Amino acid sequence: MVKRTGEIVMGIIGVVLSALFAIMGFFLNANSEEIRNSIQQEFSNDPTLTAEDTNYILDMMDSMGPFLIGLGLLSSILGLIAVLLIKGNKKPIISGILFILAALIVGLGTVGIGFLPGILFLIAGIMAFVRKSKEPVTMG
Repeated sequence: MVKRTGEIVMGIIGVVLSALFAIMGFFLNANSEEIRNSIQQEFSNDPTLTAEDTNYILDMMDSMGPFLIGLGLLSSILGLIAVLLIKGNKKPIISGILFILAALIVGLGTVGIGFLPGILFLIAGIMAFVRKSKEPVTMG
């Protein structure tokens, strides 16, 4: 029986870090008028930005909120399912697939910003595939 402590620890850390993207999305989504005005005030102090540039940036921030929420929740759920499946060495192949899918979603979906949870999920997925239980050697 192979202990899967490394995969479980990396998976849990990856789930927590992926959930932070969802939390960041909630903060971007809760873009109140007061916050929007303060950001617009800051951008108006920069002489290189026009009003159109400022509105474009603020609109992009508004659309990133739901995207980060979905991305963070999806990768967190996949990572959590993978952790639950690998606990007790139940289904390491399915768990490895889910870890690698979560790595692709959070790593590529955030255009490299989520590289840390992506790397953790990827390593856990590879470990789930590579580590095999030791079978007793019989002579005879």
